[in-house]
Amino acid sequence: MERGSMTAPDPERECVLAKITQYRCKKGDYIVCTPIERLFKRCPGVPAVEMVPVDGTYVDIKSLNNLTLSVLLEWFETNKVTYNEEAIEVVAQQQTRRGSNIVSANGIGIVAKRDLIDEEPLVVIPKSAVISTASSALANIFEDEELGGSLALCITVMYELAQGIESPWYGYLQSLPKRADIPLLWDIDSRKWLAGTDVGKWVERDEQSVREDFKVLQKLVVDYPAVFVSQNGIDWNHFGCFLDVASLVSSRAFMVDEFRGNSMVPFADIFNHLTAGANVHIESEENVCVLCGNEYGCEHMEPLDDSDSDGDDERHGGCESHSDCEGHGQSDADSWADEEEGGETEDEEEEESDGEEIPILIDHSGNPILAAPDKMDIDDTGSAYKEDENDEASLTDEEDLMSGTLDMVVYQTCKAGSEVFNTYGDHGSAYLLHRYGFCDKDNIFDSVALDTDDVMQAFSVAVSEKRAEDMALLLSQSAGMFEQRHRAQQESSENEGDDSDEDESEDEEIGLEDGVETEAQPPVFSIDAPGHPDLNLATLLVLGLAEDSVFTQIAESPSVLRHFFPIIRRFWAAFQDKLDAGASVSAAMRVANKDKVVKQSTVGMVCRATQLLAEKRLAQLGDNSLLKNKPTDPTLRARWESAKQMRTNEAAVLQQCIKRYKKAASKLL
Repeated sequence: MERGSMTAPDPERECVLAKITQYRCKKGDYIVCTPIERLFKRCPGVPAVEMVPVDGTYVDIKSLNNLTLSVLLEWFETNKVTYNEEAIEVVAQQQTRRGSNIVSANGIGIVAKRDLIDEEPLVVIPKSAVISTASSALANIFEDEELGGSLALCITVMYELAQGIESPWYGYLQSLPKRADIPLLWDIDSRKWLAGTDVGKWVERDEQSVREDFKVLQKLVVDYPAVFVSQNGIDWNHFGCFLDVASLVSSRAFMVDEFRGNSMVPFADIFNHLTAGANVHIESEENVCVLCGNEYGCEHMEPLDDSDSDGDDERHGGCESHSDCEGHGQSDADSWADEEEGGETEDEEEEESDGEEIPILIDHSGNPILAAPDKMDIDDTGSAYKEDENDEASLTDEEDLMSGTLDMVVYQTCKAGSEVFNTYGDHGSAYLLHRYGFCDKDNIFDSVALDTDDVMQAFSVAVSEKRAEDMALLLSQSAGMFEQRHRAQQESSENEGDDSDEDESEDEEIGLEDGVETEAQPPVFSIDAPGHPDLNLATLLVLGLAEDSVFTQIAESPSVLRHFFPIIRRFWAAFQDKLDAGASVSAAMRVANKDKVVKQSTVGMVCRATQLLAEKRLAQLGDNSLLKNKPTDPTLRARWESAKQMRTNEAAVLQQCIKRYKKAASKLL
């Protein structure tokens, strides 16, 4: 060795393994602590890396993530899930953090390799690649047992996981985490951080709902023992296993179309969510044949018959309109319900000279295409052409084309090197934490729900108990008039058009029987960011606080009530918009009430009632004393940070409302 030269140390030779034991404790009659052993590899000059057991050996998490990604990408290629490799890259992530929230840990994300252009297609996902109840191996069981919705999807995913490497979706399923850390899975101590929040109330309801779903599953396991075999980490009799898969379905399922309903969509669920800052959304044909799911035509569509000019047949699946479907869906379509059988008559059979039914195909514009008896195919535009004898396209390719695709398209530009985000819908912090296990800072869609009993009590205090009773009756009879939509969602629709594909369902419950029709639920009243009563609440307060003569005239005539509501809603929308724009209370009142639709004193009373309702809700939320001690355990710390962020967001909305409407009441009364 020459003098002065130096050999760099070999990190691998100097690495050591270190085992630590942590304890997770639960309080009850006694404090019970469970040891958790973790193994780390420590090398000079680099952070320690946790080692995890895989097939009898230990692998560091980073290498495991790379292996998981490699298997996933190979599965994409096999199943014709394609993406623009020149524009984006699928990468293994140690963690994704936004503000104080860890959005994903040891997962996969999408990064832009160059600047992305508006309306640029990035990903094409054949619908044949999604996991849905309609295409499930259990579809016949679901039909026989009359099961649908997310419960059926959860059972489908469990079944495929139980098949292990034999599942057609193994390459995709092996990339999923074991569970999504939604509040339903939190321990009792962690749930205490949610006390007084909307999520805290929803989780209590979820517990009962999911246990009822598990009872349904247990009956299936007993009735079909040869089908539901516990293997490959799936235990059909273990509630915790069911809960883990239910959390994945809750946090990852997308609405695909009327045939498939909510489904697990490979690749689409890699994109993380960013409120009001997403770069891509999913476009898909939702109106497909309800019997087979095809978009452009199928054997279930009515044969060509000149005598039937109106073309109105219940057997036609309807494959006409195009719509987007972004956001993890909460609106299921039980599309495999029994359809009316309709066979050809003897006369119709005789009219076919060759004795063969000639199907009608539908092109992209919804126009019928008559397929000749010889071999036909569909080109990229949906037009029919005769297949060349030397064409090597497989039957699978044709089926994929007929089934259609989900396309991920850029709608907001993204800079090179930045993570590419999707949107799960226009939802507030509480909804995001409840459904997906995270929340954003400064969410323009934030809202804080009010107890309907508190709203009725406001009428009792301000007017009379009789008025409160009358309002409760009116509310139960007129629930259909209330449009559940955040103000920011309305503004977004006005700016972008009504073809927005975000899921707008307000059903917060994670109970998996959401494909079953239920009676109309009463509206949920809320205080919405940046600090206003939602338009339903403001309108209801106007009616409930009105003079007796006005109240009687409106409440006792359904036609007058239907006329009254939209007028008052428009007044409050204009009044709130002017306040947000910085106008004074008197100026906002003057502009919004130019048609003299409401008295100034009534508006003042509504402002005062809003202030008092917000103050009461803030008291129920409480302060952040529950969050005094920040945990050191990574999982608990992530929960703590999410709960703190959500409480901060909700408190900010209520405080802003109190400040704004206290001032407005003093000016108007």
